[in-house]
Amino acid sequence: MTRLVCALLVQASLLLALAPCVAFAVPNPPPPEPVAVAPAEPDSAPVPEHFTACQDGTAAGFPCSRVDLEERLTNASMGGGNGNDLWGWTDPVTGREYALMGLTNGTAFVDITIPDDARLVGNLAFHAGVGTGTNTWRDIKTYGNYAFIVSEATNHGMQVFDLTRLRSYAGTPIAFTEDAHYGNFGRTHNIVIDEASGFAYAVGSLQDSQSCNAGLHMIDIRNPLLPTFAGCFGVDGYTHDAQCTVYQGPDIGHQGKQICFAQNEDTLTIVDVTDKSNPVQLSRTGYAGVGYTHQGWLTEDQRYILVDDETDEINFGHNTHTYVFDLADLDAPVMHMTYTGTTSASDHNLYVKGNFAYQANYRSGLRILDISRVAERDISEFAFFDTQPTSNASGTSGAWSVYPFFASGTVIVSDVSAGLFVLRPNLCTQPSMPTGLTAAGAGANRVDLAWNAPAGNESIEVLRSIDSCAGPQSAVASGLTGGAYSDTSVSGGIDYGYRIRARSADGLCVSPSSECVLAQTSGVCTAPPVFSGLVSAASAGTAGCGIELGWGSATPRCSGPVTYRVERSAGPTFNEAGAIVIAAAATGTSFLDSQVLSDTSYAYRVRAIDSSNGAGDDNPSVVVARADGPVADGDFATGAELGDPVLGDVTSRHVAWETVSNVAHSGQRSYHSTYENSICLALTSAPLTITPGQSSMLSFWTRYAMEAGWDGGVVQVSSDDGANWTTRAPTGGGYPSNFNGMSNDACGLPNNSGAFTGSALTWTPYTIDLSALSGTVRFRFLFSTDPRVTDQGWWIDDVRMTHVQVPGMCNSPLASIFANGFE
Repeated sequence: MTRLVCALLVQASLLLALAPCVAFAVPNPPPPEPVAVAPAEPDSAPVPEHFTACQDGTAAGFPCSRVDLEERLTNASMGGGNGNDLWGWTDPVTGREYALMGLTNGTAFVDITIPDDARLVGNLAFHAGVGTGTNTWRDIKTYGNYAFIVSEATNHGMQVFDLTRLRSYAGTPIAFTEDAHYGNFGRTHNIVIDEASGFAYAVGSLQDSQSCNAGLHMIDIRNPLLPTFAGCFGVDGYTHDAQCTVYQGPDIGHQGKQICFAQNEDTLTIVDVTDKSNPVQLSRTGYAGVGYTHQGWLTEDQRYILVDDETDEINFGHNTHTYVFDLADLDAPVMHMTYTGTTSASDHNLYVKGNFAYQANYRSGLRILDISRVAERDISEFAFFDTQPTSNASGTSGAWSVYPFFASGTVIVSDVSAGLFVLRPNLCTQPSMPTGLTAAGAGANRVDLAWNAPAGNESIEVLRSIDSCAGPQSAVASGLTGGAYSDTSVSGGIDYGYRIRARSADGLCVSPSSECVLAQTSGVCTAPPVFSGLVSAASAGTAGCGIELGWGSATPRCSGPVTYRVERSAGPTFNEAGAIVIAAAATGTSFLDSQVLSDTSYAYRVRAIDSSNGAGDDNPSVVVARADGPVADGDFATGAELGDPVLGDVTSRHVAWETVSNVAHSGQRSYHSTYENSICLALTSAPLTITPGQSSMLSFWTRYAMEAGWDGGVVQVSSDDGANWTTRAPTGGGYPSNFNGMSNDACGLPNNSGAFTGSALTWTPYTIDLSALSGTVRFRFLFSTDPRVTDQGWWIDDVRMTHVQVPGMCNSPLASIFANGFE
């Protein structure tokens, strides 16, 4: 599969002539989500009828650590095709616990009160209506004794189901019907519920008059059987997921308000929705390395939010990344840290309970993270259960979601192909919060702390923040068994906030942190500057070769002045061991790194240094960039591989073209259309300029399985930046088939016109002649379906457009000389 775009440059320098080529960058596509694929290997594995302990790293053939398998139900045993989302409900009268499992054809209700004897209670089919039917995406949340269910199926709306009806189960699964229906939207991606206020938020709604620009569609569900429209927030466009809550976090200016923390494709967007008729966007925060901002959840103190990005692992090739934002100020969140997981699996949904985050990470299954030290930027994997034993690679099949909130400690996981897993994590008992903390200055550069000594074999950890109690904390001491500690690493004249917490004797669990106490002492000023870190890194332009870095000014706590230490490592993540210093004492707020190689990503970090004392800050901000060389005649080429230019879907927000790794003509990846009824999906290039005097050709390989004559795809070209599109036929005979039914496909393609339609699952090459065109053009692969019948879809690979202006080689002769950096 093509991986590079090679410019045909005439270079005098041998170094430049031998340099690798740089890929032509275009925007990221919308997210890949699971598609209907053949079940993975776990569906053929033995299904235990009762408890199976995790021993020697496995349970019934599934890799595990500290998580036992109670039960597994296949999707077929629950009456469905593939699985998707899930939620849980505990009957307040009987105490019985239920898994609410989404399937392509409806919702299954499973009694898991006896975890190793789970029973299917019944099923609720999808909402019956024109265009509704099976669908890959279904989402469920609860409010009181009611479940609220949405789908991306056309005209599905929101189903309301009275969960107390599950009590009628007498041993035979029941075919349930919905108790109410809300139809102010047709299809929507997800449903979010704030149980404290009694409002639901449909997100990603793309049909009917109240779509709210695919943002927050607000619904009053305080009377669950009579849901009513309450308002819209769509200023920031499509919302993929959110957590909405009555806020009780550290930002006192917003306490008591109804706040939504939304994942909006490329940002964390925070919205005050207290007044449904006038919601207010408080902030919109992006981050380096974004692929597709998918879902997130608050820590229980609401100081931090952990965010999963669904496609960064696919796009950039690094291990699982979880992004943690500090929410001390809701109007200005900051990136606190990035956790890197133990596998390269793509993350999907996560939830937080106590000191643990529970992640459904597709092909690596359930991952349980210890977040007790998140304030100190220290997160570690504590336990796992892998629902897909054959692969931990990036991709969108495997564990979809997790629900950890049952009082019993049971955790449930839904897997696209492998079904419902009922699990028993073996966590630890949290120590009690230590008490009696005091802190006071005790002479030059020293603060003495005292507290009530812990009972038993517990130990004490001391946490410290600078300037106030609100700043990021770091651990300054651990393993203390007494009731006192002297901190001798403090600066004179600076406020410090202290907290302590207890750690269990086995080291596995920590208590909540104590209340914070402030102290200040005398002595020399040794504190680092106040600095938020690197803000931007981008190519300096195609006229030259370089990466321009930018940051805001630091403020010295001591006498200053401040200089900046610029560090760089090669690759999509910052590698401490391999990092070099490219500027030891930069001044100003920018730096041009001109010693860069082509086709190489660089990760940058900038630290502020107080020249008076040599102290540097420890901000975690890292930004990744790649340089472009001079533009010249060459080929635009992509095959969806890591590092390839990316084709994007500009027609649909969520049901869209995606990158898949289970089918490819060459290499590891290809583009695949998702397949739903009544969709119009365009896989589109960025604008490409044909080299003057040259004749361009577009070529690609394809395979497909579509409803013959009724669903199909064509190739189109635009010469006015997408305002108008013209269908182009392949050379040597045109399209292999025709649309032959009534023209009721979603894109409005003409009846009896040529198209790729029917079934042709052998990879076949095609060429489109663009020789009559000049100037700037775009091309797209347009996939259109009618309201009935789905199949496997359309695959595109090894796309190439010849004789276009593309960034050339960028290889400074000095780059090799300075490969090891300088001090």
